[in-house]
Amino acid sequence: MSKEEGSAVAGAFWSNSPVIAITSAWEGKVNGQIAVTAVTSSIVHEIPRLLVGIWKANYTHEFITNSKAFTIHLLRRDQISLVKNFGFYTGREREKFENIEHKLGVTGSPILEDAHSYAECRVINAMDGGDMTAFLVSVVDGKILNAGPWMTLNDFYTDAPPEWIAEYGEKLTRSVSFSMDKIHNINYTPWEP
Repeated sequence: MSKEEGSAVAGAFWSNSPVIAITSAWEGKVNGQIAVTAVTSSIVHEIPRLLVGIWKANYTHEFITNSKAFTIHLLRRDQISLVKNFGFYTGREREKFENIEHKLGVTGSPILEDAHSYAECRVINAMDGGDMTAFLVSVVDGKILNAGPWMTLNDFYTDAPPEWIAEYGEKLTRSVSFSMDKIHNINYTPWEP
């Protein structure tokens, strides 16, 4: 298999991933972002765990690193406006929760009151990935709010207006440039809980 073929296979895990909103609270502030890297990491259903990748340049990364908690939300296909709100802007410059109904959950992280579903998570371990951190989390609470299909990255590309796709493409290009400088600079020091 060539490197290009390997890249294509790995890309299948990205494009078909659910679009998720990640929210966290720290020092009296709330923030959120959009992510596509979350997978189950346990076959023990009574102890649900996820592995969630958070890009280090995202403001939410600071919140999760310091609070050791977040809420992951699956979004419905009709919630594309939340993708723009949480995914196109930084919380360093904009209040993302303005006019977004939410409450604080058992971890202290915000829960979106209108989403497909949510799972509140506590970080139990983390691994540096250069440009991102892979957080191993234990799910401590959650609820399905609206049954039905959730949004995938393919759905976003199908349903978003063309100008959003162009804006996202520009943002992704800048993000990849940031990542290229950091992706191989991995800190192998074990994570301290």
